[in-house]
Amino acid sequence: MTLEEQSMIRRQQVNDFRASGLTATAWCTEHNLSISTLRYWLTKCNRENKAGLKQETFIELKQPSLKEVPVILKIGVISIELYSGFQAETLREAIAAIRSTWV
Repeated sequence: MTLEEQSMIRRQQVNDFRASGLTATAWCTEHNLSISTLRYWLTKCNRENKAGLKQETFIELKQPSLKEVPVILKIGVISIELYSGFQAETLREAIAAIRSTWV
């Protein structure tokens, strides 16, 4: 079994525990698992989730000509300059990247 497969199984079990509404002790007893193992998995999943949120997303944009006047879109403290011919998909990706940093 690969590390990725093990990670997916661990995440599924952590999700099952969280959705169960049971205490950690009760869930572990029901699933024949030690409480320390569950706590380890919870810690590891939390770290992986935080690491995933901290990843930066870079989107390559074209250099505008000096004649173009941009439309400036402001989201909080972030500004996005849009020039004629911009790709709507690129804008969606940029907004999604911004939103993911606020979660």
